[in-house]
Amino acid sequence: ASSGAPAAPAGAWMPRLTPWGAEDLVKERQRALTFDEPAADYAGPRYTKGSDITDAWLQKLMDFQKTGGLLPKKDAYLVVLDIIAQLKSEGAMGELEVKAGESLTVFGDLHGQYFDVLNILGLSGMPSTKTPFLFNGDFVDRGSWSIEVILLLYCMKLKDPKTVYFNRGNHEMLEANLIYGFAGETGLKYDLDLFNLFSESFRNLPLTHLVNKEALVVHAGLPGPRPRIWLPGQTHDPEDAVPVNAKCCTLEEIKNIDRYTELTPASYKAAVDESPRPEEKWETDTRMIVDFLWSDPRGGVGYGPSYRKSRGVFMFGPDVTKQFCEENNLKLIIRSHEVKAEGWLRDHPTLMSVFSAPNYLDTGGNYGAFLRLTPTGPGGELEVTPTSYKCVPHPDVPPMSHQAFIIENHPHLMRTMKKKEASDGDDFGDSDVSGYQGPDEWEEMPVAA
Repeated sequence: ASSGAPAAPAGAWMPRLTPWGAEDLVKERQRALTFDEPAADYAGPRYTKGSDITDAWLQKLMDFQKTGGLLPKKDAYLVVLDIIAQLKSEGAMGELEVKAGESLTVFGDLHGQYFDVLNILGLSGMPSTKTPFLFNGDFVDRGSWSIEVILLLYCMKLKDPKTVYFNRGNHEMLEANLIYGFAGETGLKYDLDLFNLFSESFRNLPLTHLVNKEALVVHAGLPGPRPRIWLPGQTHDPEDAVPVNAKCCTLEEIKNIDRYTELTPASYKAAVDESPRPEEKWETDTRMIVDFLWSDPRGGVGYGPSYRKSRGVFMFGPDVTKQFCEENNLKLIIRSHEVKAEGWLRDHPTLMSVFSAPNYLDTGGNYGAFLRLTPTGPGGELEVTPTSYKCVPHPDVPPMSHQAFIIENHPHLMRTMKKKEASDGDDFGDSDVSGYQGPDEWEEMPVAA
């Protein structure tokens, strides 16, 4: 059970924390094939394998889910099992080539806002071999249609794996899903055994993608300071900074990360040291994963502590971005993870943010956006074109409404949380996030002695 949560009663459901081996996945597929067929009046599409999916099949799924329909449980299990197999064939850093006459569309956080996702696809068109998509994490949680979003995205990829790509975000994690709605939504709409499979798919997601060897796309931010020392007295003043690293992290290091992991509250505390020491590879890998899923840019130079966690997560300045790009021969970093007033922002000269969930949490008032990357010609640099859009109406279901399923049925999985105090400073160097804590503005209460 999570710290600060009631003790788990005997026989209570607990999330699976052990890896799924090949034999486990075969047995789960065999079990799924024994599930009941849908009712005779079921009007949605059926899934047995990736080749079932056509453009018409996807349109039928989008329309069916829009009216409240769900894929049969058997079909949903098979979709997730097949996506796990596909993701296992991909690496921690995917490499994409966009040729002249083609484009790559990058989407930021979607957060279960299914009706906005349908609107986005109406604006962007559907993916193809010449117009592939890259979804940059945080597909689920917060919004109340995360199941509909993730199953649509997974089916789009299964139709043609070379036209849809994913990066992992901080909400493709067990820790977040238990708190911010996706676990409860999966349990309510299907069952929590399917949630275990979703968690396995998330652990196999790539962390980054390199586009035309000139742009790196990552959910949150860049690798932190080395040595990774936590300075308890360090403030959020942009002038109070840890300087850039003497030796920059390389793309080769990122490519060789063992990405299969779950971050826990203990992971962040262990992600920094009290004094310099040699790191084992698994420690370095975990610390970079923390950065890729959690860090943010800031206006001041060097590294500073993040608002998001009490320990272990860093913010990074424009000089860090400049060093990383120069030493890895990159021209641009694209990341997501933060609400932006227009849906996108050039935070640093060589770093852009994109956030695709408009009117976040039904109260943000922000636009959403996506970025289209197009070569300027044969061998030409990538040109980035943002498209911003407003939210669209959705059924009267508030954000995180399905979290009640976990609270009522599995209280042993919950933590005691408190609202973080907002900062009055603008550590990011832009006004749209001044005093805003970002998507995870709650922190865990310490357990009483």
